[in-house]
Amino acid sequence: MKNDIIEIRWHGRGGQGAVTSAELTALAAIHEGKYAQAFPSFGPERRGAPVLAFNRIRTDRAVRERSGIIKPDIVVVIDPGLVSLINVTDGLKPGGTLIVNSARSVEDLQQDFSGDWKLAVVDAASIAKKLLGVNIVNTTMLGALIKATEVIDCDSLREPLEERFGARAKSNFEACKQAAENTVISEITPSGDKRPRSFAVEKLPKWNELPVGCVVTDVGNTKAFCTGNWKSQHPEWLDSKCIKCGICSIFCPEGCIKQQKDGFFRADLFYCKGCGICARECWTQAIKMVEEA
Repeated sequence: MKNDIIEIRWHGRGGQGAVTSAELTALAAIHEGKYAQAFPSFGPERRGAPVLAFNRIRTDRAVRERSGIIKPDIVVVIDPGLVSLINVTDGLKPGGTLIVNSARSVEDLQQDFSGDWKLAVVDAASIAKKLLGVNIVNTTMLGALIKATEVIDCDSLREPLEERFGARAKSNFEACKQAAENTVISEITPSGDKRPRSFAVEKLPKWNELPVGCVVTDVGNTKAFCTGNWKSQHPEWLDSKCIKCGICSIFCPEGCIKQQKDGFFRADLFYCKGCGICARECWTQAIKMVEEA
């Protein structure tokens, strides 16, 4: 990498550790004698909502910029589902690098993107499940970042990982190294056969169009916005265990669980954020949380 500033944008969901990834990256860079900063960007989003985190790294002088990064050199996508929901390459500089956690092949993902970027892909979820026992890929994706960009050195992560994870640092470091070994890198060039892509945009009313009183007219934060895109899991009901008590609907913070004509309850997945409260409160264990495909 050049000595001038390097800007990184992380895409993840609340609770997946994108902010932690950015912090660990900055600490590793500082350990190498570089200047670095890490900061998140999110509002009142809950667990599962799309969030951003940023890094700025430079070797020649202190980082003074404090604004959000809109033209990154590197984009890291922690949650593969975000690729089809938001434009993760928005503002990515020509010659930059796009790093994606996905079980899909590089060739398949290339059909979703076209631009003068380097594409790096790793199945970080499988590595995390194997070595960490959970599908939390933030430290695993650091290995892909190292392999694709060399913005930091792998050994520089040892101390930050030990400070953050203590006894679990060794397994997180191993996941990072294995991800680096399994990251597949390919060049992306402009192509005319890219798959068409469209992204949902929330259309908010003007101030003088707001109704008097509460804006929320039904389930979800706003009736028109698909907050179901926030979830990484969704509830499924086992009718054989369900006694139709309705506890799940009472505790649902979004009010999106309704009783059907047959008496059983179901969630409106357009609004369900996958918080899992219904499953925890169901005393007959008739609800299980299933990972999004």
